[in-house]
Amino acid sequence: MLCFFLTAPAAYAETMYVTDMIEVMVRTGPDISHKIIAMPKSGTKVEVVEVVDDWAMVILPNEKEGWMLTRYLSPNPPQREIVTKLRKENRDLRLQVKTLDEQNAQLKKKCKELKAALLKETKTSYDLRKSYETLKRESKDFLALKSSYQKASKELVARTKKLKELEQEVKALRESRVLWWFISGAAVILIGFILGYLSRRPKRRPSLLE
Repeated sequence: MLCFFLTAPAAYAETMYVTDMIEVMVRTGPDISHKIIAMPKSGTKVEVVEVVDDWAMVILPNEKEGWMLTRYLSPNPPQREIVTKLRKENRDLRLQVKTLDEQNAQLKKKCKELKAALLKETKTSYDLRKSYETLKRESKDFLALKSSYQKASKELVARTKKLKELEQEVKALRESRVLWWFISGAAVILIGFILGYLSRRPKRRPSLLE
């Protein structure tokens, strides 16, 4: 039986609140004749471990145990405490909203800056791509021009070599012609000299013996 009574209050434990009274008297027993041991204010949270008629055995926040009238207990916090709590929550929410608004403004500003930076980077990328295409096209033209120049240079070298060979041939031909004319002239002169000599030579008279 002793074990039953010791465990029964713990099994009955329930959280309750002191009602909207300013202060409530907690006594050593379930009767107004018992000594007052505490006067918790409105909104104090207590643990109810036993109920006898109109009285409830409670455990206060400071671990003291005593009895108080059940009409001063409520399962919900007092309206005044609820209002105070709601006001505090409202203030906290307003502060949170203000903080969120400031963060939102900063995010909008950051987003605007990022958009401007993105637009700038896009333009820069477009300009770089355009410059790259121009350079690529000019490089292609340059390579074609270089190839044509190299080809023309080779042809020029070949033609220069051919021209020199032709000049050598012309020179040799000229020298051969000069030599031929010189020989021809010398031959003509020689023939003329021989003919002249022969024409000036006295004819032999026939002898009497012939």
